[in-house]
Amino acid sequence: MMASMAESEPRSEGTIRERLEQALRQGPATAKDLSRAAGVREHDVDHHLEHLARSLRARGERLASEPPSCFACGFAFRERRRATRPARCPRCRSPRISLPRFWIEAPG
Repeated sequence: MMASMAESEPRSEGTIRERLEQALRQGPATAKDLSRAAGVREHDVDHHLEHLARSLRARGERLASEPPSCFACGFAFRERRRATRPARCPRCRSPRISLPRFWIEAPG
């Protein structure tokens, strides 16, 4: 019988959000990186990051991000808040879009 992907990957102990926070404290990461580190689907990372951002704010820290951008024309998705990559660039319609990156910023 085949083991599921989540069962076969080694993970740290703790909740999903604790594992996400641990991964983000190691440096900038994409939703794909975080999904592997926390053992959740990439699609679910966005929801957990919203909650993690609230917890960080309560401690005086913040979840910072670098928005995705188009490799073809350079358009930056500055207003986008979701952790997922857009399908196409609104300016040139290219599907070659970078992944957004996230990290934790300490106060000061």
